[in-house]
Amino acid sequence: MSPASSRIVGYAVVTAGFLTLAYGLTMLSAVLNFLGLDGASLSTVADFVARNSTALHLSLVSTMVGYVLAVAMMLIITEAAFGGQTDQPRRKSFALGLVWASLPLRPLWWLAILTLLPMLMAASGPEVDPATAVATFTGYQMLTAFLNAVTEDIAVNILGGGWFVIVGLAIVARRSMPALLGWIGCVIGAMYLVSSSEIFGIPFGTGGNFIPMVAGVAGPFWLGAAGFLAVRRVF
Repeated sequence: MSPASSRIVGYAVVTAGFLTLAYGLTMLSAVLNFLGLDGASLSTVADFVARNSTALHLSLVSTMVGYVLAVAMMLIITEAAFGGQTDQPRRKSFALGLVWASLPLRPLWWLAILTLLPMLMAASGPEVDPATAVATFTGYQMLTAFLNAVTEDIAVNILGGGWFVIVGLAIVARRSMPALLGWIGCVIGAMYLVSSSEIFGIPFGTGGNFIPMVAGVAGPFWLGAAGFLAVRRVF
């Protein structure tokens, strides 16, 4: 593939990754408020899904695709951040390892919800035994809570947050891209890492909602900006 063709593919990956993440996360959090249903009753969740079925499924698929495309974006940015230099191969290898380790974990929560929603809707019907409905909903909540921790806390917050910090520091040290971009990446990475504290049973008060929200919004925008700059340097 020629350099021009590779650059076009790179820009397409970055654009698709940013748009799918931005659309999916915006719809799920700000428009539909699906992420605010945590702890809601079976009837509330079932009614929400019935009223927003098309938009919800489209948003879930979009976010899942965006989380996977983010891996390709991160690989391109890593290559550009280290500028092709090999004086610190371990740091680059560690950053790449974090990205690849997150890949199989990123789509799990979204894929589980897409798979389980039809079962949840079936269990909410009036003809279903109440005990069966409660058991189904309880299982749904437990499984999605576990997979959400795997996807968000481990893949995005811990592995992704560590990657942001390492790559941000590499950008600052090597000036492979604007140093300010590197510092911003470090801050975003720190917010992601702090957002994972609850998985270790460490609460952090009112910042518990604010910090993850800022990281979740800033992360995709940073990936988009850094990704466009990185494509020009890599291809």
